[in-house]
Amino acid sequence: MTTIQGEPKGLKGWLILPAIGMFVSVLRLAINLMKDFWPIFREDYWQVLTTPGSAVYHPLWGPLLIFEIVRNSIFILTNIVLIFFYFAKHYRFPALFITMLALNALFVVGDFFLGKMIPAVAAANDPQSVREIARTLAAAAIWIPYFLRSKRVKNTFVKPGTAGPLQSVAGPSQYRPAVPSGV
Repeated sequence: MTTIQGEPKGLKGWLILPAIGMFVSVLRLAINLMKDFWPIFREDYWQVLTTPGSAVYHPLWGPLLIFEIVRNSIFILTNIVLIFFYFAKHYRFPALFITMLALNALFVVGDFFLGKMIPAVAAANDPQSVREIARTLAAAAIWIPYFLRSKRVKNTFVKPGTAGPLQSVAGPSQYRPAVPSGV
């Protein structure tokens, strides 16, 4: 499906990959919450990590864990909303998707450095965290420029009531030919 001008349009081509990524992110984040964070509360690790005087206590454990749980929950909900906007071809999807990618990169990097402020985390050799940062930054580096420059994106996510991105910013032509009087 293409526009009159022959430009690509529709949820095809490379534009399929972000949709797959959003579905995978929802599942991955939900599994992460259940596998990594649920046991912290179920098995009373929260008390051990956040009680002053315990062997593994650090004052940043509580804020770090809350930050990660809230962040993962927000990004699950955000991805669900974005999936809806994607399939609705909502004109705001590209801007929201770009914002989500940038915030996700910021949060993943911030989470890494906040975690490194806890000696037990800093001492642990955790290649998974470095892979997560690399994956997140690579996704942002690939998809943000794609969504900003892609003709398919511009032609697919169009504001209702417009002819598409190729229409003049001023809207339909205001030119009205002069009608001779008396005709």
